[in-house]
Amino acid sequence: MTGFTLAETVIVPASHGRALRVWAGDRIRITDLEGQQVGDLMAWCVADPAEYLSPAHTVTYNWRIIPRVGDVLASNRREAMFRVVADTVGYHDLIVPCCDAEAYLNRYSLADHRSCKGNLEEALAELGLDYEVHGERAINVFMKTRIGPDGAMIYEEPTHPAGSRLDLDCVVDAVLALSACPQDQTPTNGWKCTPLGLERWTPTT
Repeated sequence: MTGFTLAETVIVPASHGRALRVWAGDRIRITDLEGQQVGDLMAWCVADPAEYLSPAHTVTYNWRIIPRVGDVLASNRREAMFRVVADTVGYHDLIVPCCDAEAYLNRYSLADHRSCKGNLEEALAELGLDYEVHGERAINVFMKTRIGPDGAMIYEEPTHPAGSRLDLDCVVDAVLALSACPQDQTPTNGWKCTPLGLERWTPTT
């Protein structure tokens, strides 16, 4: 990556989560290692964790429901947290809240199924953090959805291949958490849950 040096590499295991600290000026790369895998992304500002990545505010910041290269991922205070600098997929979901234990129990009668909410909580705990994790704060990276003519939310099987990636420039110091979504009851992950790659790059001096 021109102008940057790789500082940290994290493999997010299938159906699990990982978190890391990032700094303003860093570049983050999220890579789908095997293809068709969704990653649920949350982030919090280090200076004040009450300011966090907000899908809803991202929509109104850019005036579209799918971010494009050059767009901002915004906080609940309408401030830029990240900027999209490369995207080989072109579809992401900013509407659907991340999966949680209640969803698997209520919809599929599955108790103790892993969930993105649980994964993100575990990932933060590994850093010694207890930030609040709310499902509606997740940006669903690489998730393919569409809204039908009657307003229905339709989950589609993703089509992106192995090696697909999303690059984000960090605007603020933040804690970033990523879950390799464990949803195996819908085509969300191509009916197979797989790992994701997460890299942090620092500007070359």
